[in-house]
Amino acid sequence: MSRAMDPHAAWPVPAGIQGELVPLESCTGLAAEWTALECEADCSPFSSWQWVSTWLEHLPAEVRPLLFRARDAHGVVALALVVDCEEKGNARWFGRRSWYLQETGDPVLDEITVEYAGLLARPGTLEGAYRALFEALDGLPRDWRRLHIGTSAQGAAIAAALPAGLEASSVQARPCHQVDLDAVRRAPGGYLELLGRSTRGTLRQTLRAYEALGPLRVDTAREPARALEWFDAFEALHTASWQSRGRDGCFASPFFARFHRALIARTAASGFAQLGRVTAGEAIVGYLYSLCWQGRLYFYNAGLNYGLLQRHDRPGVAALHTAVQQAADDGLHVFDFLAGDQDYKRRLATGNVVLHSIDVRREGVRTAAEHLAKGLIHRTAPATPLAHALTTTSQPRAARD
Repeated sequence: MSRAMDPHAAWPVPAGIQGELVPLESCTGLAAEWTALECEADCSPFSSWQWVSTWLEHLPAEVRPLLFRARDAHGVVALALVVDCEEKGNARWFGRRSWYLQETGDPVLDEITVEYAGLLARPGTLEGAYRALFEALDGLPRDWRRLHIGTSAQGAAIAAALPAGLEASSVQARPCHQVDLDAVRRAPGGYLELLGRSTRGTLRQTLRAYEALGPLRVDTAREPARALEWFDAFEALHTASWQSRGRDGCFASPFFARFHRALIARTAASGFAQLGRVTAGEAIVGYLYSLCWQGRLYFYNAGLNYGLLQRHDRPGVAALHTAVQQAADDGLHVFDFLAGDQDYKRRLATGNVVLHSIDVRREGVRTAAEHLAKGLIHRTAPATPLAHALTTTSQPRAARD
């Protein structure tokens, strides 16, 4: 078989980095390889072995990811999991399949929502590793439609690594609001001092209303059994809130619940998956589900007790303020609200970065026809070329009041 048709072939890339795509079942020792690399990398919890191994263990048997591995003279520099998804419906006119990086293309399975997606890579190697990935994909049969990388902070490396014949588009740009916890600790007046004037006023009203019931505090379940008990309570509150608005919440996906219960059971004791219960005296304000990784706390989801107060009933604001202050007291560096431009995230943040959902396609008539058809059929604006999108969203922005 020629290299051009061999998905397991190694591909020479500038800077001495070579890439390969290999079946996962052939990757003995992957856990040790992955955890060694994540110790060198500045990565998100969604790229950690805790998250990735739980995902792999709970995927249906028919979903069979390939491992992308890139090496240089010193060893492994990058790892990722990619899934081949067969296209259905009209999308088949533009290619038989799509590749997804650490997603499946099935919305039920992808309800767990990976953010900060991309390669797990040794510092200084990201651009070269993406070149190796694109070379490896170019060696596969040419019936694939796109490579999709969801909600990523690696857009600059992806754009720089694109070879001739491939184009990358930002199909969605989303702010990721954050709180600088080092600044919280430095501020004489604490967290409140860093927020806008109207937010401070509203928040003080809310905090006083809840504190009339007793002091606000957040407790974290460190024992897996207690964490799973609180996860059940979180599910009940979360689902009730969504159903009151006539919509299904994330627990409508059975995979979501299975995955997170397994993740909590295996990592709550280490502090990776954190169930926090926020109380005002004896009253439960809500449950916050977060991931703690590399000095950052990533707020993932919440189950909130609406209706506890007659006035200033804002359990989310009260719970998150309490959690941010506790994270600062615990010595963490960033509280990350994850992607989304909801009003509460903007108001409670001290700044943000922008993440991009990215599609990489082959240039040519077929891709141009797909862009045109999408605009005509769905009346949607065309995706923005990635390089252009990055120039308009590359600078972190201060939070707005």
